[in-house]
This record gives sequence, structure tokens and C-alpha cells, in this order.
Amino acid sequence: MHDWRRDLGEAVAGSAADVRFAESLAQHTTFRIGGLADAWVLVRNRQALTQVLSVCRMAGVRTWILGRGSNVLVSDQGLHGVVVCLGGDLAEVRRQGTEDGGRLTGLVCGAGASLDEVATFAEQQGLVGAGFLAGIPGTVGGGMHSNAGAFGRSLGDIVTSVTVLDDHGEEFVRAGSQIRREYRRPMVDEGLIVVEVTLGLERPTADGRQLAADEVRKQRWGKHPTEPSAGSFFRNPEKDGERIPAGKLIEECGLKGRSIGGAKVSEVHANFLVNSGRARFADVYELAQVIKATVEERTGILLEEEVQYLPGPDERRFQNAEGRIQESRSGAANGS
Repeated sequence: MHDWRRDLGEAVAGSAADVRFAESLAQHTTFRIGGLADAWVLVRNRQALTQVLSVCRMAGVRTWILGRGSNVLVSDQGLHGVVVCLGGDLAEVRRQGTEDGGRLTGLVCGAGASLDEVATFAEQQGLVGAGFLAGIPGTVGGGMHSNAGAFGRSLGDIVTSVTVLDDHGEEFVRAGSQIRREYRRPMVDEGLIVVEVTLGLERPTADGRQLAADEVRKQRWGKHPTEPSAGSFFRNPEKDGERIPAGKLIEECGLKGRSIGGAKVSEVHANFLVNSGRARFADVYELAQVIKATVEERTGILLEEEVQYLPGPDERRFQNAEGRIQESRSGAANGS
């Protein structure tokens, strides 16, 4: 039987990439939850990225792009395939060379760059418009998957173009109407890999008041728990044209502090499910379902997860595993 692992190792040998096999994903996620990946690869430039994707495509091996590991809940059974992380040149942030009308300028950000670093770099360059990204524990590429934002603003407000790779490794640029800007929804089509994003920012005006990145971080961290989590777990639902804080709904339903196994609804912010100690995937997943059922029963509002389950509830392996977990717990509850 042909060994794709050998091909992968040969492809990255001497290139700007590192590969590890049977790598624990718990150490690569902010939740500190997740089983083994068949392979984990850090790529540092586009050539290494295309080499890895080519090997996986030829071998029929699934690839997963993982940023800083926030906003995801990975199965304890791990992920079959290759998990790819972007670093090096693919995580750089640089000033865009031209300005439009003397005011609008921007940054070119690698998909692996952290959103917090983007906010800091923009401030250092004397640009405003990206400060709301300060303290968000994710990458530009990950942020594009969920139109990340805070304080009433989101990436969709400042992204002007995005460079992506398709299933065949072809690179192209999308701009304007080709970029989706919906609340907490993917900004590009599924299957496309974001490699670079251009942000349109501005120089500060004399009468403009912008929060400094450190002020934004202070506000954010003062309201968020310190235990491991994936960030805000549920999207803020919309009712009568207005967004309702999911955390407020969860708290009003008396769920603050509710726990299952090692997973707990944070006492600091109810829209954060935290790993209070050795939490498993099933603990967090069950707790999320309890929250959704309770909030819907009491308010009529069905919460939607902002956090992405990996490998995903639509996959048979995932469903079978969850079914076994639920059966075993039901049996325990009945005295079996």
C-alpha cells in the first residue's frame, strides 16, 4: 500500500516546512482539547504550502487549515488527514505601498498573522480602523472564516481583497462583491484557502477618537475568562433587526456556572464555555446542547454555534462516536 506519509516527508524535506506525525491537537487549540492528527505541518511560504497541498491532493488525503486554534472544538478522536498551520512569510504583515486620495491606505496580511498583531502593527504605522482586532485570539485566515469582530465592527468592514488557493492549487484574488460580509459567516467560498488579505485603513483625523490597541485589550480581557476556551461559543442571535447578546440570554436562563464533566459555563461571561480541568470533547458538546435546548425552551430563540466542531457533525465517523458517547452516558444515568 502506498504510504502518503513518506511522500509528505519527502516533499517538505529541505523546504520551508516542518512535519510531525501523530501530533496531539490539544496543544494547538485554545480549548486544550483534541486528539491526534495523522500529520501536522507548519509551512512558512507559498511554495511549501502548495507542495503539501499537492501531495495531499494526489493521495486523496484531507487537509485542515488551523490557525491559532481558537474558535474550534476538536474531537478527542482527532483528525484524519493533514493539519496545516501557516507561519513565516505566510504570517507577515506589511504596509501597502500606495494611498488612495491621500487618506485611505492599508496593510497586506498573511493568513497566518494573528489579528492582535495586525492591530498593533496598524497602530505603529499610524493607521486607524483595525483597533477592534486587538486581543482577538485568532489569525487573519481564521477571522476570514467567521468574519471576526468586536465592539460593533468586523473584518468585513475593512477587507478590500483576499488572495486564495482553490482545490487545484490555483491562486487568484477576490475583491469587492466577491467577498461576503455577513455577520459571523465565512467570507469566501468553502474549500478555498486564504493565503493573504488586504485591509483598507485610514490615517487618523484631528477630531477622530480611536481606542488604542492596549485599551481594547484591557476592555476585552477584563470581561473574558482566563480558563482555556474557544472564545465566544454562540453567535449573537438577531431579533427584530437587532443583535441580542447570547451571553445575556444564557445568563438569564440561569445557566451561568452550569457544568458537565470538565466543561463549564463561565462565571465571568456566559457565552464562554471553559475547560475547567480535563474537559473532553463530549463534555463541551453536551453542555452546548443543554444550553441551546434551555434557551430555546425559555425564550423561543435557537442559538447557533460560532465555534466550529471538527471534524464536523455531518461526518459519519463523528456521528457514530457521539452516538456511542450518548448511549454510554444514558446507560450510566439509568444505573447500567
